[in-house]
Amino acid sequence: MSSILYRYGRNFYINLTNRCPCNCTFCYRFIHDSIGDSDSLWLKEEPTADEVMAAIAEAGVTASDSVVFCGFGEPTERMDVLVEVARRVRSEVGSKLRLDTNGLGNLVNGRDILPELAEVLDAISISLNASDAEEYGRVTRCRFDPETAYAGLLDFIKRSKELIGDVTVSVVGGSISEESEERCRAIADQMQVRFRVR
Repeated sequence: MSSILYRYGRNFYINLTNRCPCNCTFCYRFIHDSIGDSDSLWLKEEPTADEVMAAIAEAGVTASDSVVFCGFGEPTERMDVLVEVARRVRSEVGSKLRLDTNGLGNLVNGRDILPELAEVLDAISISLNASDAEEYGRVTRCRFDPETAYAGLLDFIKRSKELIGDVTVSVVGGSISEESEERCRAIADQMQVRFRVR
């Protein structure tokens, strides 16, 4: 399947970009070139909304399928295309839509993007990855100041709960200590969102 759209498990995933504000120590793309049935998720060019919709049509995605924005980059780096594709998938296909994100989209775009996301998404999964700003900086090697990034991430989770509702936060198993994982679980519990170790 094309590098724009791939199937993994029961879901279809849209790969909009390879750009990301983070350079995480555990990132899958440093180990493998592909996931699921994709040949490679390294994009030669970022796809247009029309190209994404053509890939969705070619794959035969239907309303019974779930579609997830997630690839080898941070989808909110291409916010305009993300929203356009989501609107079109919702109206033309009818699939449930989820965004997998590092939660830094407000910092990436320089504005609050959550009202726009809330209009088009059914669910959101946000990478928490650390229990405090210092650990976050060490694990994600983010281009933003760790204190600013971590505060922005926590606010993004809170606002996602308020505006989207269906929110899961996650950490990568083995990337931080078990004690830190438990502190992350406590943060999720306090924010009343689901938590998972992936």
